[in-house]
Amino acid sequence: MTLGQLSILAAALFLVGSAEVVAGPLMTAMAPDFGVPPAAIAYLPAAYGLAYAGFAIIAGPLSDRFGRKRPLQAGLLGFAALSTALAHSTNLSVAIALSALAGLCGAFVQPNSLSFVADSSSPEDVDIRTARVFVGLMSAFVITPSIAGWIADRFGWRYAYYLLALLAALAFLAVSAAFRPGRSHGGVVVSFVATHKGALATRGVVRRLAASYFWLGSVAGFGVVVADVAARKLSLSPTDAGLLAGFFGLVTIAGNLAGPMVRALLSHRALPIACFAASAGVFAFAIPATSVSQLALVGLPWAFGYGCGGPLHHARLSGMSAQFRGTINSYHASLLNLGIFSTSFLFGALAPTAIDLFYALVGGISLIGASLLAIANFAERRVATKGQGA
Repeated sequence: MTLGQLSILAAALFLVGSAEVVAGPLMTAMAPDFGVPPAAIAYLPAAYGLAYAGFAIIAGPLSDRFGRKRPLQAGLLGFAALSTALAHSTNLSVAIALSALAGLCGAFVQPNSLSFVADSSSPEDVDIRTARVFVGLMSAFVITPSIAGWIADRFGWRYAYYLLALLAALAFLAVSAAFRPGRSHGGVVVSFVATHKGALATRGVVRRLAASYFWLGSVAGFGVVVADVAARKLSLSPTDAGLLAGFFGLVTIAGNLAGPMVRALLSHRALPIACFAASAGVFAFAIPATSVSQLALVGLPWAFGYGCGGPLHHARLSGMSAQFRGTINSYHASLLNLGIFSTSFLFGALAPTAIDLFYALVGGISLIGASLLAIANFAERRVATKGQGA
């Protein structure tokens, strides 16, 4: 896979990440147009994540059987059309429906992008290439909140969605030009049901997929609302909240790029340590902060642990089965976005009256997922050790 192709896939993941975080700094700007409290805007990323979660388990088996390119093209083109339509919506119900439909498109984009990477990489290169592509996803947490908040203050929130639509259209053209139609990856598997059964029968995959919901979904979902979390704690403007969220995104990218090095240093311990750090970081947001610099310091463990552990978890799942890679990645993406939906929903329900309870619940759920990954690592190491002994 060429550097240009990796860059295109990174751009596709940038759009997926942007759809998850763009509404955060726009909440106070969108709410008056829809006649709702700002916290209600959190239902937009919640709807996106729920639809994504429900549809991804269909998108993955299709790519295993018929190739990666066409589903990826369909997702990007639909994303462009729906982002444009959302910018024209005049009430929250319509916006939520359009956000959910955009989630269906995202369900084609991320799993197929990751499967493209793993299909063309050796086991030794999967971590590194996945980390590079994930720079696109993580950079959305830097660029999108910062630009979206600035656009909302100067031009109106609708133009943030127009910009996403333009970027999706350009990504569609780039994928069309740079990739050949993929071949089937399903081997001898014929039926849709057999594809799912084969993926779930892969040794160790169920425990790691559960962590996709409990850990990665929770810490990623926290990133979706972190701009509004910051605004509530310190009474920040959309621009300032977006900039702080952008800083956290920058730390996330640093963790993303450091992941392969951390893994080289700590071996199998790298992923559990990163996961526990991110979970502890979510709890830390309950600590009182009186300045932006204090809140930025509080958020460092969450952002770096999330950035470091996320790609390592993705790469491990992608490498568990070549035959069912698309299906496993789709289950992973589905559960990840279900976790984002759960976190966004909790924020919408609890932020107005019980924000500390929100931190406790999200931190506790993510801690369950971190524990599952630690157990999975221990079990796999034990099996490997027995195999060497035999």
